[in-house]
Amino acid sequence: MKFLISIILITGVFGLTFSEPEKKVIKNSQIQMNNSETEWLTESNLNSKVEKQDKLVLADVLEVGMSKYFYLVDGNRIRGVITKIENQDCSIETAEGILVVPMSDILEETIDLIKLDDTRYKGPLLREDAESLLIRSRYGDVTIMKKEVLKMERYHGGKLAPAVESRRTFDQGEDELISQFWDSNAFILEPNTFLLTPISLGYGFTDRFMISTRWSSNFNGDINLLPKIRLWHKKESTKESGFTLGLGIHQEYPLQTAISKFSHAFVNAAGESLNESSISDDAFYELYQDDDNVLFEGYLVYSTKRKNPTGRGKVGWSVGVKTSNMINHLKDIPVNVNGQEFTLSDDDKYKIPIRVYGLFHYDLQKNIKFVASMAYDNSYRELEFDKSTEDFFGNVGDAFTFDSFRGEAAEFSFDFGFMYAVNDNFRIGVHFQQPYIDFHWEFFEF
Repeated sequence: MKFLISIILITGVFGLTFSEPEKKVIKNSQIQMNNSETEWLTESNLNSKVEKQDKLVLADVLEVGMSKYFYLVDGNRIRGVITKIENQDCSIETAEGILVVPMSDILEETIDLIKLDDTRYKGPLLREDAESLLIRSRYGDVTIMKKEVLKMERYHGGKLAPAVESRRTFDQGEDELISQFWDSNAFILEPNTFLLTPISLGYGFTDRFMISTRWSSNFNGDINLLPKIRLWHKKESTKESGFTLGLGIHQEYPLQTAISKFSHAFVNAAGESLNESSISDDAFYELYQDDDNVLFEGYLVYSTKRKNPTGRGKVGWSVGVKTSNMINHLKDIPVNVNGQEFTLSDDDKYKIPIRVYGLFHYDLQKNIKFVASMAYDNSYRELEFDKSTEDFFGNVGDAFTFDSFRGEAAEFSFDFGFMYAVNDNFRIGVHFQQPYIDFHWEFFEF
């Protein structure tokens, strides 16, 4: 009996050792044979089928007039407009010249987006500019404003793009400057956007309301809020205009700073003005160190901008008027230094603080913007670069504020300069009046 069991075990082991292994099969229910029967594939055959199914999707919609980036099968990407389609070739006009690209080399670009109101659109991209997208849905072509997009995904050749491209183009309007030098224009920050400049920090709450603050003054004890409310707005395909009210509330505006603003209006018995007097800086800044007042400011500004006829960016201008209750703080306030007494002049032009200004900007190139301003301001004085630097960094007065009482009075002034876009969020500029150097840094929330 034991011998019989041993024979059976040995036979079984030899059978398992020398038998041909069973082929591994996978049933693919989605692939049908010509005779409509289910096809059975080995694992290696299935891999080849999957590779064939993973091919890039070619553009199904190509029309004359399409303007956007075109993604090609060889990895190239070109931006231009289709001007002609002939013999299965697309003539695409680009900034570098006219390219003739076979239709079979252009990948499909599909957009899948959700708007702020939870509307969803998906389809081939026909046209794109700085402010809008034209998408072909199954039920018609739709134009979507980029500022209305909550979430967006792009598919190139059927594959999700590794990084979603920005829905804003910096030089074309969605990230326009909201101010130039000292003055605001009528445009405000996009919702959920932060802004940082050398003297202020701002945040856009809605498409009609934003708040900024002079961060340097906050550190020096003057807590302030500067709301900006858009009263009227009109936007067309090539032009945008707006009318805005701006306010300013300073909880503890230093009396010393207010005197500095109008130092040229303080005169002594000999008619000498405070800003041109021989008193030392140290002697002046020892005065009224603990005195402050509540300051209210207000301004109205109208702005308009349109697409540049050259096709490069935009050109625009603004006009505004600004005032405050600062003079009320200076009445009957003497400045006594080294035996000299200076008091506010009774000249009618100093009865009301007033600033009337005009702004202009022009996109010279994609990354370079020309900016200029002109103003009448009864509190303005010109300060040389070295004196302005000392003032800003606190060698005189408070740090990071412009509160020097020096400088030459200049009721009428103009300034110009250039802003350079380092990237889609950051601009840096130089101009020829205080503060001479400027930057504009926005943080977007997509």
